[in-house]
Amino acid sequence: MSLLLLLAFFSISYGAVKNCYTIRYLFFDVAKMCISYKYEKNKIKIEAHAFSEGLLKLIRNVEYYGFAVSSKDFQSRKFHFYRREGSVREIHDYLFYPAHIIFKKTVIKGAEEKVEKKKIKNDGYIDPFTASLYYYRQIINREKIYKKIFFNGKSYYIPVKRIKDTQIKINGKRYKAVYAEIDPSKVKVGGVIQPTGIWKIWIDKKKKILLKGILKIRVGFVTVEIKR
Repeated sequence: MSLLLLLAFFSISYGAVKNCYTIRYLFFDVAKMCISYKYEKNKIKIEAHAFSEGLLKLIRNVEYYGFAVSSKDFQSRKFHFYRREGSVREIHDYLFYPAHIIFKKTVIKGAEEKVEKKKIKNDGYIDPFTASLYYYRQIINREKIYKKIFFNGKSYYIPVKRIKDTQIKINGKRYKAVYAEIDPSKVKVGGVIQPTGIWKIWIDKKKKILLKGILKIRVGFVTVEIKR
């Protein structure tokens, strides 16, 4: 899935929290990503927005936006995701019910529009944004990951390895972190951000948010790093 879908990490707190990241390819800053979280009584809302800038924007204008609503125990309720790469737009809308999921996907290429809609059995699946909260909590707490992610009409289990506790220095500040590796390469997303191998990530041990990621995608390796 996209950078947004796999890197929407969460710092559990009441009210609103927002984290922004710089995305680098080779030696260039090519995109910016911001993720905001709102934790209310019985629900969590995650909202994310990423867009190309600098060199990448000149070559290929890319934008992603999405949000998810779930219960506080990570039961998905609603998911929306919008992807634009050049002249192609893709829109996902999912509604989660205890027994089934209403899946809708719209692809627009120029004047052509294709809509796919179907009802799918829900075997306890969670949307990609909510899955991020769940996965990273499990990693920090050394607990088993058993929930599958639902995206693009299919369910996926993403292998995760918690490698070690460590420290990482970003912009002159040192953080206590957990280093882990995930493999999202089986998730079919398409576009320039299609995962093609292991993603290396560093998670803030205290706040449970992403600090840094080195991600293997179709165009090579990109680095995602928190802005302070």
